Amino acid sequence: MKEPVSDIVQKAFKLAQKARENAYADYSKVKVGAAMKAKGSDELFYGANVEVVVNGASVCAERSAVSGMVTGLGGKPELEFVVVCSNTKPALYPCGVCLQVMSEFCSPELDIYIANKDEILEKVKFKDLMPNQYSELPKVLDE
Repeated sequence: MKEPVSDIVQKAFKLAQKARENAYADYSKVKVGAAMKAKGSDELFYGANVEVVVNGASVCAERSAVSGMVTGLGGKPELEFVVVCSNTKPALYPCGVCLQVMSEFCSPELDIYIANKDEILEKVKFKDLMPNQYSELPKVLDE
């Protein structure tokens, strides 16, 4: 990544790397770690993917980290940034399910840092990955 990242983003990347190393991915061998920071909190939350034989019961790293954030802070914290670190080429972006979960806790301007196991490669905005954010129930027009 050409532009420098802040110390806190670099610290989150290190946590995402560690989480990725601890991922349980015996089936696909794809290991992902994620770390995130909520606005107004100095704490970083992180998680790893956990694959099980029934794929639908598996948990992505981003959702694991969101669960930790909600458990640690309570309520509905707003994400300040997210780092996703994978052992793949190309590096992985959050999946659609993870984007949907994160949409409950972020603005369209959320910075998401995409990394491989060695370095942060890119910064993208949430709105570029999920342009039609669906974070609240729509009003029903015909009852």
